[in-house]
Amino acid sequence: MRKALLLTIALALLSCAVMKPPEGGPKDETPPEVIGILPVPGTSGVDRNSPIRIVFSEKIDGDSFKKLIKVYPPLEFDKIGAKGENFEIKFRKELPETTICVVIRKGYTDDHRIKGTSEIDFCFSTADSIDTGKISGRILFKMFPDSTGLAKLVAVSSIDSTGDVTRAPESRLAFCGSDGSFSFEALPTNGMMFRLWAFTDRNGDTRFSPGDEFSAVLADTFALAPESPSIAGLEIIIIDPDEPGRIEGTITDLTGLGISPSARFEPLFEDGTTLLVRADSTGVYTVYTIPPGNYTFTAFIDALSDSLPGSYADPSDSTKTLAEPFAVYPDTVVVPPGSKITLDPIYIQKDAKTDE
Repeated sequence: MRKALLLTIALALLSCAVMKPPEGGPKDETPPEVIGILPVPGTSGVDRNSPIRIVFSEKIDGDSFKKLIKVYPPLEFDKIGAKGENFEIKFRKELPETTICVVIRKGYTDDHRIKGTSEIDFCFSTADSIDTGKISGRILFKMFPDSTGLAKLVAVSSIDSTGDVTRAPESRLAFCGSDGSFSFEALPTNGMMFRLWAFTDRNGDTRFSPGDEFSAVLADTFALAPESPSIAGLEIIIIDPDEPGRIEGTITDLTGLGISPSARFEPLFEDGTTLLVRADSTGVYTVYTIPPGNYTFTAFIDALSDSLPGSYADPSDSTKTLAEPFAVYPDTVVVPPGSKITLDPIYIQKDAKTDE
């Protein structure tokens, strides 16, 4: 009874605290802002029959929230609506005795159809204490912070820890800030095992769209425990699988012919594109964009100027030919998406004359 009375008083105070704009004046273009939440985020011992109320800085459109809300653990809604500045969520059944987290993605609107520009993310507990685990890090796309990134935690067992987590229901999700940073709060520290993955949520619907969006999964499974309740500094690097790579290196010409050597990268598969660049006067070469794949690398002196290692006429004896000096790199060159590779130096020796 005392908890119910305190909740009623708190809700009334929050409602009274709303700042109403003066009537008339310029058109409203200010996004709605949250000025209060009940139950108070971070608290425990919340009544299991309590609704959730969020008080905004202005009147809001309750219908705009209906497809934007996620609750963990998943719960069945009874009613979602708004009255003036007050938005309320009621549940069909009594809340479970555990930590409960609410996530509302941006896109909700006020009465003038101005969209909210910030996600709403908070947790409380109906148990005697709230979970204290925390995981944080950042998401990079093409090595740059991704403000559209979305991180998802998936609970796994030791049996299925290597499964496809991108198809599993998420246990929690977290939005990225402008610097690509994300943070999960109020996680269990009971040894529950998690996998973490992220994707570029370009359309903002919190669902991964293969082909249009790109993702990456951390290889390690991890768990939080009382003696180690937090993990910080995680970094998820997302790469476009078609993102070109870059290759650089040096070719040492020992032939004395005075012709800058060429570098030829030929794909191991027929559907690829052969790339040819010429080294500078110091033997340094750079392929600025090369599609991901496997390549053979041949360095040669292109005396005939046909972009192929072969032979050319001996300028001192037209009955003789000279093989264009060349060297084959000993290993297959593997180019992962978006990679920057520096190859070991390669050396070209002068070949002997041969009769036609």
